[in-house]
Amino acid sequence: MRLAVPSNSCVVTSKKQNRRSREFKAHVEFLLFLLPSLLFLVLFTYLPIVRSVVESLMSYDVGSRCNRFVGFMNYSDLFSDPVFWKAVSNNLVYAVCTVIPTIALSFLFAVILNTNVKFQGFYRLSLFYPSVLPMAAASMVWVFLFNPAYGIINHALARLGFEVNADWLNEAPYALVAIIIVGIWKYVGYYMLFFLAGLQGIDNSLYEAADIEGATKWDKFCHITFPLMTPTTFMVGIVAAVNSFQAVDQVHVMTRGGPFNSTNMLMYYIYQNGFLYWNTGLASAASVFLFAILLIGTGIYFTLLNKKIQYER
Repeated sequence: MRLAVPSNSCVVTSKKQNRRSREFKAHVEFLLFLLPSLLFLVLFTYLPIVRSVVESLMSYDVGSRCNRFVGFMNYSDLFSDPVFWKAVSNNLVYAVCTVIPTIALSFLFAVILNTNVKFQGFYRLSLFYPSVLPMAAASMVWVFLFNPAYGIINHALARLGFEVNADWLNEAPYALVAIIIVGIWKYVGYYMLFFLAGLQGIDNSLYEAADIEGATKWDKFCHITFPLMTPTTFMVGIVAAVNSFQAVDQVHVMTRGGPFNSTNMLMYYIYQNGFLYWNTGLASAASVFLFAILLIGTGIYFTLLNKKIQYER
């Protein structure tokens, strides 16, 4: 009596089925691990974006508490509003005047504090401490510092020989400067941590080889430190640019967008229309505009600079 021996085709089919079963289980486990984060992302990121787009096409009637479809009328009102364009121009000035100095200063401080400096821990803590403070609380401190009567800013400038008796938060040329100063002060220490982490990830043997070749400190910075720090600088640039368009706390606490909208910015403009004037359609249209600008700007940033990043260490 002969025993039935399975053919090679049956064995191969069984192996394929087992492999597909393992792959399916692996995919299911992957999705289960991803589900909490995905759910959080959908509820608090994607749905609000979709709702903002829908709300931007509607007009909310406060009296009847109902929405009616108005198409692109909110966008037409938005683009014809001079206050909106003033907020956009102020935000662009704020972004340029905070992103570049903040990245430069945080990089400089990181390079200095990555060496064996006395009281290194104290300096790191002092620079990082402002980023821990809530922006609203920190802005209240700066309101007193910028006070023209008893604030330390004018007194310090007078001691240095600059006769600046400015009402910082109530005069148009100075109010935006004050907001910019607070923005730089708040985030320098935060971005410094990223640069410190990047610097400590550079292999020290590269500097040792450069010392053998007789390279100066400037040569090592230009040919080793700076090229290998481009991925960190690239990432910090994106974070800083996005943060610069989220300035609202310091504007609300320090100037309320004044004087004469000279410090009004996009996020504060959205807050005013959405929560003070109850014009949710216009506020949603401004939100969609801000989202589109950040999305397009980030895409251009990646396209132009990503190929120039030195990822090899």
